[in-house]
Amino acid sequence: METKTTGAHQTQKIAQKFAQTLKAGDIIALFGDLGAGKTVFIQGLARGLGIKKRVLSPSFVFVRSYPIEFKNKKLTFHHIDLYRGYKIKDFESLGLDELFSGDSIIAIEWADRIKNSLPKKRIDVLIEVIDEKTRRIKIDRRV
Repeated sequence: METKTTGAHQTQKIAQKFAQTLKAGDIIALFGDLGAGKTVFIQGLARGLGIKKRVLSPSFVFVRSYPIEFKNKKLTFHHIDLYRGYKIKDFESLGLDELFSGDSIIAIEWADRIKNSLPKKRIDVLIEVIDEKTRRIKIDRRV
């Protein structure tokens, strides 16, 4: 799927709608330059998963987790932001392997930092800056 947006609100709406296609165990890997809208996309995703709290980027703590009830299942939504790390060693203590379980939905900002360690079965979301307001969002389910 590929689409263009012309603002943060529209990006959030697309992510909110996309959230309805998710299931337990899904891993969403977000790619894009600084300021492309990865956090904005995740905020919409969280809203679509039923999270009412304001979702902030966990840049300094790497992971924020939110309990959710989604499609009649109790799950955890993990929002991971790898911006502050540069090598796989920086992330080893996070226990990402334990987070990649069937009872969670995970969204990873700056997924390119661990691209070789990501599960092959995942959903890649590439957000590309076209101009100040316009973004191209490409969603690719990898199996």
